[in-house]
Amino acid sequence: MIYSRRFYSFSPVVPGDGGVSILFIRFNTEKNSASGFFRPWFSDILPTRLLALATIVILLLLSLPATRVCASAGWWVPSSVEIERAVADVSAYRERTIRGFYLPSNLVADEARMSGYLDLIADTELNAVVIDIKDDRGWITYETELELPREYRAVDARMGDLRELAGKLEAHGIHAIGRLVVFKDDRLAMARPDLTIRQGGSGPWRDSTGAHWVDPYSREVWDYNSAVGREVIEMGFPEVQLDYVRFPTDGNVRAAEYPHLDGTIHRSRLIADFIKDFHWQVFSAGGLSSIDIFGLVPTVRDDMQLGQQWEEVIEVTDFVSPMVYPSHYGPNIYGLPVPNHAPYETVWHTMRDGLQRWEAGDSLLRPWLQDFSWGYRYGPSEVRGQIRATEEHGIDSWLLWNAAGVYTRDALHPSIEGEDDEIQSGTGG
Repeated sequence: MIYSRRFYSFSPVVPGDGGVSILFIRFNTEKNSASGFFRPWFSDILPTRLLALATIVILLLLSLPATRVCASAGWWVPSSVEIERAVADVSAYRERTIRGFYLPSNLVADEARMSGYLDLIADTELNAVVIDIKDDRGWITYETELELPREYRAVDARMGDLRELAGKLEAHGIHAIGRLVVFKDDRLAMARPDLTIRQGGSGPWRDSTGAHWVDPYSREVWDYNSAVGREVIEMGFPEVQLDYVRFPTDGNVRAAEYPHLDGTIHRSRLIADFIKDFHWQVFSAGGLSSIDIFGLVPTVRDDMQLGQQWEEVIEVTDFVSPMVYPSHYGPNIYGLPVPNHAPYETVWHTMRDGLQRWEAGDSLLRPWLQDFSWGYRYGPSEVRGQIRATEEHGIDSWLLWNAAGVYTRDALHPSIEGEDDEIQSGTGG
């Protein structure tokens, strides 16, 4: 697998007033540089161990007043107990090869369909599922204990008890990933119009499908989604994946107004800051975080008005999943007249571009691949071709997308005895 390995050090400091501060240091030992929250100008000059020691001493001296500032500001600071648990859980999960697929949440309660999915996983190389925990209309799909989603009438508990589902999946050796749609959110927008993207004096802005989006600049929006993510980890899912973690692109985006706009921060920095904030909150609960991004992000140099810029997002989460669906690429990308007709080549070029720009990356690359037909029939050779293109770049984790949850079994290799044993132990909460 191609990735840079992260190592975390944590040092609790007890100030005289009885408060507790947690010092975060994150070092990338493979590149001999510091990354993350503290990245001094001399990081490329000093050896990593000397830099680590100097950084720890400096931040220890600064941590006490900084902690009091954070506490008085109401910022979230994890406890030492949370950190110890998180280090043990997360470091183990990051080492695993994940080969999964999207499982629509409305099918979880269908015993026949679930039985079929369990058989598919038992018989093939698959070992993970991605399930909506908050869908693209803003519905929370499980029995949440959080007050705000219930107050906002945003709960549709079609999956029932999430702890029970997490236990069932774990018993079968399946890595469970909760998909959380962030800024496309009808339910939150309707309950809290003050948090929506606006369109002048005419009310909430809507995209080309009529859906509402909430304001990415709002801290309340951040906290609402982070609370869901933490709860899902605490209920037993080892990972939460963010989707629609971007600005809208469809519809009259020029008319969109952001009530909470901070003109001092660029879109891509804002999105990266949210992902980083979400990551650490999920991490403290012992879980992993991941993000879905547009398939062209690894290739295009700017943020395409999305707020997704490759070098920024690969530093702030555990897994990055470009949605490398050849059907979504325009003509002549990578010199391919119709990328949809060339799935192997499209994925191969995207992975190449992403890895060539991976110098600062702290995440693992785990792409979404296309297992559906849109304008061109996709069968076993088209699906397997994408997997082969991914693996030829040393990337052995991937996810398959089909919105209806129908997958091409003949594109998958059979399960190997003992291959999934490493996924049997550990929980996310």
